[in-house]
Amino acid sequence: MQKEFNAWSLSRRGALRLAGACLVSLENLYAGEFWDKKDPSQWTGEEIDRLTTKSPWAKSVTAQLVPGSNNGGQGGGYPRNGGGMGGGGMGIPGMGGGRRGGMGGGRPGGGYPQGSTYKGTVRWESAQPILDALKAPLPEAFAKHYVIGVRDIPLGDDRQRQQQNPDDTDRDSPKLSTSDSDAARSKRIIDNLKVMTSLTPKGRESVSPEVVQQMTPGGTYFLFGFSKAYLDFGKKDHEVAFTTQSSRLTVKAKFDPSEMLYHRAIAV
Repeated sequence: MQKEFNAWSLSRRGALRLAGACLVSLENLYAGEFWDKKDPSQWTGEEIDRLTTKSPWAKSVTAQLVPGSNNGGQGGGYPRNGGGMGGGGMGIPGMGGGRRGGMGGGRPGGGYPQGSTYKGTVRWESAQPILDALKAPLPEAFAKHYVIGVRDIPLGDDRQRQQQNPDDTDRDSPKLSTSDSDAARSKRIIDNLKVMTSLTPKGRESVSPEVVQQMTPGGTYFLFGFSKAYLDFGKKDHEVAFTTQSSRLTVKAKFDPSEMLYHRAIAV
């Protein structure tokens, strides 16, 4: 009987040791990352690019076409040379021009070519490591908000943005509607994005953004502000889904707050 008890005790202790050796806490795992080991002033350009484009705070995404948004005759397509949508970077890591996959040339009156996609980044802009990396404050309107940024995806494109004159021989050039001002178009786009955007912690209700701002004239960089009064995150949260949709594109990304650790504290 004593031998059986000793064997059971040894077996139990061995199992506990094995479990302890296998379970590596996320805190210790990410404590080894450069953002926890080095002062932000010592981060290299390569490290900053990694942090701002592929990290717990930054997700690479591919926008999907909204069903029915590719039918012809619904506003103009982009010009073949990119029409300013795919221009060069802005000198800040993670803020390069639009990256397109399979877009092809613009097609007057034809919307997006079949099977077209846009690749970009969804980033938790209010997180302290992102702020430390970019060394630029967020607009004052986003105070007391969790801020998500969508970059390099043309959410600012809508069907009424470009109109073609049927008598115009330069059919590759987009024509702005004279009856639709830039301010009115921008307001329409932002109002639509407020309705069609949400941040959803798993097992809890979705929250819509209180503040949405277009940060670039081309409409490829937007900020979405979600009030901290309605959301709180802890280490037990393992999935927060972000979704936004324009008249033509849907963008989705998932974050894990338990991985978003900066100096052993959740940074959102």
